[in-house]
Amino acid sequence: MNEHDSLPLPRRPYYGLDAPPVVAAFGAVGALGAACVAIGARARIAPLAWAGLAPLLVGGFTLTAMTASSKIGKIRLCDRILGDLHLRGDEDVLDLGCGSGQMLLGALGRLPRGTGTGIDLWRSQDQRGSNRDTCLRNARALGLEDRLTLEDGDMTDLPFPDASFDLVTACLAIHNIPTPGQRARAIREAARVLRPSGRLLVVDFMKTEEYEREARAAGLTDVRRSGLIPLMYPPVRVVRARVPHKDEQ
Repeated sequence: MNEHDSLPLPRRPYYGLDAPPVVAAFGAVGALGAACVAIGARARIAPLAWAGLAPLLVGGFTLTAMTASSKIGKIRLCDRILGDLHLRGDEDVLDLGCGSGQMLLGALGRLPRGTGTGIDLWRSQDQRGSNRDTCLRNARALGLEDRLTLEDGDMTDLPFPDASFDLVTACLAIHNIPTPGQRARAIREAARVLRPSGRLLVVDFMKTEEYEREARAAGLTDVRRSGLIPLMYPPVRVVRARVPHKDEQ
């Protein structure tokens, strides 16, 4: 029996909440503002009520926007950009910082003859539900577990041979690497494990100019960085790049 056979099968995939400490902090700011407004209004202390209005609006908006981004916007954006790739269906895909598996399983679901590999350090502060078991349960719910491989590891030092994958993706992951040098190494590692004509797809709300620059430095071609996409909050950009075909090298 597979060690994961005993895990409960969810009715549908659960992809968690991005940056839960940040969401909780803005929720607390909003709650404090609401308390000030309520107390100030009840006690007829206008300065207190007015002082609470800004944190109520900022905290409440950010809490709502980030939650909607994780639950709705991110799913729609991933579906859109993966659909734009026009995959053949037999590719091998690697997802960096795969978390609960949204990008990875979204790609794998488009590959009836392909494989999906995810690598992560599984840090719950980056995404609630970010652990190996959640990703496996989601894969089982979608019927994709038999073509999925998960690795515990660092995206700056990938445990894969050169030219192992046709597509490498990363969604809201690389910015968590603390230094520019390490982030550059992650891009170089992604380029290293891509096959000729393989593609890199990075979604993030920050550091995208850096990713674009490092992708060019790594020898990738057709490097493009999108404009801001408001389907997610904060709005994100998509960096796309490709390994040159052998004839282009």
